Amino acid sequence: MTIEEYTKQKNERLNRQAAVSGSFTKCFNNRAQSERNRLANRKRYMRALVEQGITDIDLLAQYLMISAGTVRKNIYAIGYRVERGSVMR
Repeated sequence: MTIEEYTKQKNERLNRQAAVSGSFTKCFNNRAQSERNRLANRKRYMRALVEQGITDIDLLAQYLMISAGTVRKNIYAIGYRVERGSVMR
C-alpha cells in the first residue's frame, strides 16, 4: 500500500465517522430542503398540467422528465387517482 492509498483510505474513514457523528448535518439538511422544494415544484407543475387537460401518465412523465412510476406516486400524493393510464380528479 502506497502513502497515497493510505491517506485516501484514512480520509474516507474520517469522513464516514464525521457523517455518522453529525458533523455534516448542515450539508444533509440543505440537501433535504432542496429535495422538498423540488418535490413541491413538481407537484405544482403537475397540478397545472392536469388542470390544462394533460392527463396521460406518459405525457406527464415526458413533460417532467421523470419515470411514469414517479408520476403515479406524485399523482397519488397530490390526491388524484389514476385509471387506465390517465389521471382522474
